[in-house]
Amino acid sequence: MNHTSTTVRVGAKQACALPFAGMGAIAAQPFFKPITRRALLAAVNTAAKDLGLRSSNLVVLDALFSFLACRDPQTQSERPITPLTLLTVYASNDRLCERSKGLTDRQLRRHFDKLESLGLITRRDSNNGKRFPIKEGGHVIGAYGIDLSPLLSRAEEIVELAEKREAEQQELRGLKARIGKLLGLCGDLSLPTHVTERLLGVRNILRRATTSVTEIRALLNWMQGLVAPDDQPAEQPTAVESTPKPTPCPRSNTNKTTATDGQNVRHIEPLKSDTQKKSRSEVKRWSDLKSVSAFFPEEPQTQDAAITIIRSLGHMLGVTKETLASGLQKAGILGMLVRLDTITEKCAEIANPDRYLRHTL
Repeated sequence: MNHTSTTVRVGAKQACALPFAGMGAIAAQPFFKPITRRALLAAVNTAAKDLGLRSSNLVVLDALFSFLACRDPQTQSERPITPLTLLTVYASNDRLCERSKGLTDRQLRRHFDKLESLGLITRRDSNNGKRFPIKEGGHVIGAYGIDLSPLLSRAEEIVELAEKREAEQQELRGLKARIGKLLGLCGDLSLPTHVTERLLGVRNILRRATTSVTEIRALLNWMQGLVAPDDQPAEQPTAVESTPKPTPCPRSNTNKTTATDGQNVRHIEPLKSDTQKKSRSEVKRWSDLKSVSAFFPEEPQTQDAAITIIRSLGHMLGVTKETLASGLQKAGILGMLVRLDTITEKCAEIANPDRYLRHTL
């Protein structure tokens, strides 16, 4: 009996902070650095893709944040959201729909499902499903409704992510501007047909929303090589001198395997599983190197021509001359073509092609 009385007294003390189970209470909210609604929503917008949000989800979040008590009662000026701000929105669906650009009740509920699945909100429902505030001493201390605490607890992380994405966008704009200038310079040059055709598609690449910084860097390196090519034969990789016999690229009119080809096969075998998508038996013709042949449609007829392609493609991808020389010595011409073909194909996923290539050697 004494135990029961003690429990009731403890519960009575807790009632001041959390009078109703399951509600969103100020006393139970996580700690986070104060941040304004505008700053947080701007960060969420910038990092929306990383958070898995669509534009319609952002509209609902904006509506939810509009109901937070963030205005000074005297001056009506905007105040930051703090851990002492009630983060549970108890506005009805009708009012939320009005501020969500006319979404229907059904659409609003679907957005709540999405936001909750992404870990950005928590629905705190009362027994009858209604939303309402809980007051104590004339002040609102909690509520049943849509709790924004999960999002606010990640506010610092989201802001950092948004800053990173903004920096990438600024870099992307700068790289695109440089490429635009190089396009004008390339128009005055006498270039091979396949290069001219490639240049015609550059503007489409620049306009594409999914183009990554890595792809733009590779494109810029390639175009810089066209405008200011490295024509010094002395700087060609020295791996050619250590090759006992010429190693022609795979030809479409033969299935024979030369001694040098066999050497290349042995060099290809140690490749990691994610890089070795094309075995020696699969690369029987130039067109089998899909990414390489897209940039260089004409099959090289000599060893020097193949090395020139390797150097040009490596330059496009930002691979250093030292890495190319080491790769030719260790993997041979065919091995390098296979590796560069894979890197080109996965360009959007590989942040550092030079380091990636060195790792496969």
